[in-house]
Amino acid sequence: MTALQSIIMGAVQGITEFLPISSSAHLVVIPWFFNISQANVNPLTYDVMLHFGTLLAVLLLYGKKFVCTVIEGLVDFRDGRGTRSMLFKLIIATIPAVVAGFLGKNIIEHYLRAPIIAAFMLALVAIMMILSERIVVDRSEITMPIAIAIGIAQAIALVPGVSRSGITITMAIILGIRKSEAVDFSFMLAIPIILGVSIYESRHIQFHGDGTMLYLFGMLSAFIFGAASLKFLITYLKRHTLDLFAYYRIALALLILIFTLMPRL
Repeated sequence: MTALQSIIMGAVQGITEFLPISSSAHLVVIPWFFNISQANVNPLTYDVMLHFGTLLAVLLLYGKKFVCTVIEGLVDFRDGRGTRSMLFKLIIATIPAVVAGFLGKNIIEHYLRAPIIAAFMLALVAIMMILSERIVVDRSEITMPIAIAIGIAQAIALVPGVSRSGITITMAIILGIRKSEAVDFSFMLAIPIILGVSIYESRHIQFHGDGTMLYLFGMLSAFIFGAASLKFLITYLKRHTLDLFAYYRIALALLILIFTLMPRL
């Protein structure tokens, strides 16, 4: 891996982590397309550094709101209203992904990383995204059942091709949450997940030799492009639907299918 390739991979991580187009699908396709090898870096260490870069990006835009939510939640717990607080809803919504991550990691790694599955999930969630804003439902606030449903959706995002932001925002909209609130809740929910993954995987960190700068380039690239893409998404969705991202997902799914089936033709 060269410095430029590290920057490219960081940019891919930063952009696809937040845009609803599936980071897992792109992190498989891009290295193959650009012939990027991780032979001179520790793959697990590199992944941790990229996740740390995206964590800094989401904290830049949502850190203040997240801290305020935590403080308000702690006050509510002190006053006996904790179970109705947004903090408690975020905690409960985080649990499904944590459980799925620990119990289903081996299944996902060994059985669900096939390109055909990623292509199918890209298309399936794209259809959900297109339909979500065309379904007329009564507007609602984020209740505990809705928070749990969004949390389950986040757990499903462990399957390659789904997209954590895509399925959580879509699920919230389908359940009657205003799009701006759905976006905020989705990325508030991302903070404990990305932080948890970074901390858990940090036990594998091994810096060595010339690769240290490659980790830094990747992290900074993930941070810069992550912050820019997240800011773009927040602004874009104020005036537009998810359709653009849905159509891109369908095109990518078709592309994956074509390249997957070509050797057999």
